[in-house]
Amino acid sequence: QPKPYSPCVRFGWYSDGAALLWKTEKFKVIDDECIDVDGNSKTLVVKGSFEGGAAYRNQVYIIVPLQIKGTDKCIVVAATHLKAKGGATNEQIRQSQASELRRRSEQMADELKELGWTEVNILILGDFNSEPDSESVRSILHEKGNWKFRSAAANDDDDSYTTWKTRKSGTTRRVIDYIFHTGEGGLQCKEVLSIPSDEVLERTYLPGFRYPSDHLLVAAKFHAGKSRRNDQLPEVSSSPFEWLTNFQSLRHLVLPSYIVGDVSPPPPSSIGSASHKHKLKLNALHVGCGTSTVGESLLCLREKDVCGNQLQYGHVVNVDIDKDALGVMQHRWRQRELQTQQLDDITLGVMDWRYLDFKSEESCRLALDPLYRNLLQLSPNHSNNELGGYFDLVLDKSTLDCLLCSETDVVSVFLCEVYRALRIPTLRSESSLDEDYKYSSGGVYVLVTFHPLEFIQQLLAELPGAHLEIEYEVIKRKADIVNTIDALEVDEVVSGKNQSEFDPETHLPPASSAWISGSFSPDENYRKTITVFTCRRLPNPKQEESNQTYTLDRQLVREHIESTCDKWYQTTSPMVTNEREATLRLDFKNAILSQQRAESSLKEEEVTLDLKTCYELMFTEEEKQVLPFDYFIEDWEAYCQNLRTGEDFPRQGMTINTAIDFLKEMQ
Repeated sequence: QPKPYSPCVRFGWYSDGAALLWKTEKFKVIDDECIDVDGNSKTLVVKGSFEGGAAYRNQVYIIVPLQIKGTDKCIVVAATHLKAKGGATNEQIRQSQASELRRRSEQMADELKELGWTEVNILILGDFNSEPDSESVRSILHEKGNWKFRSAAANDDDDSYTTWKTRKSGTTRRVIDYIFHTGEGGLQCKEVLSIPSDEVLERTYLPGFRYPSDHLLVAAKFHAGKSRRNDQLPEVSSSPFEWLTNFQSLRHLVLPSYIVGDVSPPPPSSIGSASHKHKLKLNALHVGCGTSTVGESLLCLREKDVCGNQLQYGHVVNVDIDKDALGVMQHRWRQRELQTQQLDDITLGVMDWRYLDFKSEESCRLALDPLYRNLLQLSPNHSNNELGGYFDLVLDKSTLDCLLCSETDVVSVFLCEVYRALRIPTLRSESSLDEDYKYSSGGVYVLVTFHPLEFIQQLLAELPGAHLEIEYEVIKRKADIVNTIDALEVDEVVSGKNQSEFDPETHLPPASSAWISGSFSPDENYRKTITVFTCRRLPNPKQEESNQTYTLDRQLVREHIESTCDKWYQTTSPMVTNEREATLRLDFKNAILSQQRAESSLKEEEVTLDLKTCYELMFTEEEKQVLPFDYFIEDWEAYCQNLRTGEDFPRQGMTINTAIDFLKEMQ
């Protein structure tokens, strides 16, 4: 729900406001099932601005009734962001807004009970901009009425905080973000996310690189108690949703023949009078799988070449950080597998689901190393005892996109693990006629991404230590809802025929970036296309075949990621635009004139202004909140030291050209 008068809009951005997100496999909106007294469908979801004058109406809220799937329980969830800034007047506004939010949430909960829901609870979440002893918080926690609220966290702890930041008035550390809840029907708060210790934060407190918001994440785990249907397996009646694009739009890029490349099984040989056909079974790693059914589709692929050899995926490993999603999809697969076992003509491969958090080295090793060890056991003559190289395909549907919004350490771990997972190409090995064909092509990383083509090319093509053959294709997005959990069906493909049968309209030119000269300018095709990169691992020409390394230098990879991101954003979203430079030059000129220094024999470009004046001219009020004057001075001293300036360099002030160069170096 956007704010009506958001300052973000004035700067060319989307409005800020309030949002609620929920897992559709766990919750369902109680909406279309509600009928009013006249028999008409009734919408219960409420969202909008608070009541009152202009000072009240610029804050918004959302209230959504959610059913816990597979149970007779529901929760009214409200989210908001109350009036900011201190003072009695603003606190009075917040108190009114908090009271209204509680009243509206209780009204919805009471209405649900009237509609027949027996177990109803309320969660109120948000940034209240008020401390625990404020009237705003008391408006939620007071004991009046039929609903009793409590806070999920022990906010009376002197060491607790949800924000810790420096402003003009000084540094403040306080609790202003909350999760309030009722406790009917056994709803209990079981766990609260701990706050980071003081020594973990950077010297600038919040925001910082480790915690890039001026508020900490406030999170809690709740248990809803027993249900009449608590003996059920995870709810999977809701259809998995392929939000990025469906499998059919990608199939031609993950066919076994495409992944194997120019290394194919030999033609069938004769054993007596019988023709012997070869089988080629590939291994696939699906990273960030979520509730996608791509793994199922891969395992159902059966491809035959012109000689009758069969190519297919024999082992698909799905990894994700969401344990609930993994459980739901594993249960779904078991249901489909049981139905398929009744069919005599289908032999399934192996499907795995594994928890993997790329922030944790231990998590990576627990999830993947057993597979790598198995490969070593199957290849006793392999002289390289490094663990890795198990997968012919690593499929990534926008997981790298998400991680690039995180810390570079996580991205470096991810790319190193992807490269480590890819099969190393070797010379064609001999195959006995009564064994499956052993092939030798390098593994392929298939990346589906929203990021600009040039950025991803720089990131992957220059990855330190990696040897990749990179191609790309732009396709139209085709989101899809998977409506079935019936028996699996084989997806038969004949090499050389089906590959060209997909929609020719999927061949599109690269999408242009929505960022132009620092402003967000999406065109009509924004987010309607995606780029698919295929990155085939090549042998390292500097290493012997028996000593090919699986791993990359993580430190070098991290530095490369940082450098690539810095260069890209300096180009696409520069801190010093032509407009800003022109404005700054004019401001410097006016400042020089106001100080009556126009009679100086120096040119305007040579006149030095003191650092305090430069600071006021160079930065907006929003930027000054992030960069106080003291930190500006530290950056200036580091800038001078990096330049190795001599004694004649004016360290106590800046010329206009120095100021512009300083801003560019800051970015």
